[in-house]
Amino acid sequence: MRALLPTAALLLAIAGALFLRAPQLGNRPLHNDEAVNATKLAALWYHGEYKYDPHEYHGPALHYFSLPFLSLAVAKNSTEITDAKLRVVTVAFGVGLILLLVLLRDGLGRIATIWTAIFLAVSPAMVFYSRYFIHEMLLVFFTLLTLAAGWRYAQSRKAVWASLTGAGLGLMFATKETFVLSVAAMFFALIATRLWNNWRARRAAGVGAPVSDPARFVSSSHRFGSETGAPQRTWTPAPRHLALALAAGGIVWLVLFTSFFTNAAGPLDSFKTYLPWLNRAGGDSPHIKPWYFYFERLLWFHPAKSPPWTEATILLLALIGAAAGFCGNRARVVHPSLVRFLSFFTFALAGIYSIISYKTPWCALNFWLGMILLAGVGAAVLVDSFRDRLTRLLMAGLLGVGVLHLAVQSWLLTHEFTADLRNPYVYAQTSPHERELVDRILAIVRAAPKEDPISLKVISPESYWPLPWSLREFKHVGWYDKLPADPYAPIVLTSAKLGAALDDKSEKRWIMTGYYELRPNVFLELYVERGLWEKFVATLPRDVD
Repeated sequence: MRALLPTAALLLAIAGALFLRAPQLGNRPLHNDEAVNATKLAALWYHGEYKYDPHEYHGPALHYFSLPFLSLAVAKNSTEITDAKLRVVTVAFGVGLILLLVLLRDGLGRIATIWTAIFLAVSPAMVFYSRYFIHEMLLVFFTLLTLAAGWRYAQSRKAVWASLTGAGLGLMFATKETFVLSVAAMFFALIATRLWNNWRARRAAGVGAPVSDPARFVSSSHRFGSETGAPQRTWTPAPRHLALALAAGGIVWLVLFTSFFTNAAGPLDSFKTYLPWLNRAGGDSPHIKPWYFYFERLLWFHPAKSPPWTEATILLLALIGAAAGFCGNRARVVHPSLVRFLSFFTFALAGIYSIISYKTPWCALNFWLGMILLAGVGAAVLVDSFRDRLTRLLMAGLLGVGVLHLAVQSWLLTHEFTADLRNPYVYAQTSPHERELVDRILAIVRAAPKEDPISLKVISPESYWPLPWSLREFKHVGWYDKLPADPYAPIVLTSAKLGAALDDKSEKRWIMTGYYELRPNVFLELYVERGLWEKFVATLPRDVD
């Protein structure tokens, strides 16, 4: 019975994760990025067209991994690809993080793994962005896959784990260009863990032996560094295993970036992309933020007329877990070297993302994953540090209150505040008024004679996404970044900043019928040809006296 408890706990964590992620997936309008991804996915789904763009849009993994979920949804045309159907894939990968913990269970420890699963299930950042059709959740999943497979290889030295580690790296590469930051943090953590373990071993042995090659990994009877002070054995991956890892990663990279061997330029473009991305990271972007941007949202975000939002519980427990890896003992930390590696990896990656000026809030997931892994260790250590059974139960209950607080925040952020600027994870979010605008346009079109195809012009110097996706069923749409010589069409949308005044200029042959917020500080004016507007008004229900 006792052996079944960890499995039962993981299943409950998965159920909780689904409960927080799956309901009402379409209750928030698509963000610009989601709409762009949806447009590219529809082209792939219906026409088999996908070509990696080194200047925008990130890697191909999101689109190809979305195809099986669209198959299950049985979407016959692009209008049937709803917002909710798009987001199922990221929900699946968000929940899948919990399943990957099974590969780390012997390193984190049974109890720490359970706590980690719980924190992954309820973390507001993880929940919110699991409901976001962008690349980040896939990148986080493949990062954990790479770490977990690498751990399994370190323990077993089996070829299958070497291959899976390489494949994980290839999938990270094919998901998003920022994977290089996570890989850099991994290598730093390997070297730092090696140096720390060597220093501890020399100190415990009381000898001044020189530190061996820091690029080589450490193994002991526990295969990941000595904890006893005994002389250490060093090892590098067997050449055949290294070759297998490189081959597996290379195959994944080649297949996905060539769009399954239909785009010969894709692999080279996967490296060319770093020039424009470096320019953005260096400051050539509207997304330049201060170093504390991520922590402000994760740890204490309290705008007016809003509850305070915080995941400080996870950070505090992560600090306890990290400290236990360096100062604790095996009675409470199952594998200190793994915890040290995760600590070096997490805090290095957090530092890298903080230093880079280019910031969008979902990028925080990459280092927040490590924080959650460490928080699971910290929670297990904290409870186990008390001798008395009753005190342990009380501490576990107190942690349970913290978990409940995180879960309540997750629910509120994905329902009541799902598109609200008071939500710390909402960023350049499409306004709910965008749906009102689209519904109004569709209603006007339905009022027109069916034999007359209606054309539409959208004129805005600002980005007009997600409208190209929302209006995808229209065949006659023109998109302009400035007023054309002839701005008129049966339906015209113009940016309020243009001051188009098409009603006055047309002597009221066009009527300005509405003023809509597309996203923060971006407003659109809706003009409709007078005759078409009168036909629409005639379809509206009349008040009955």
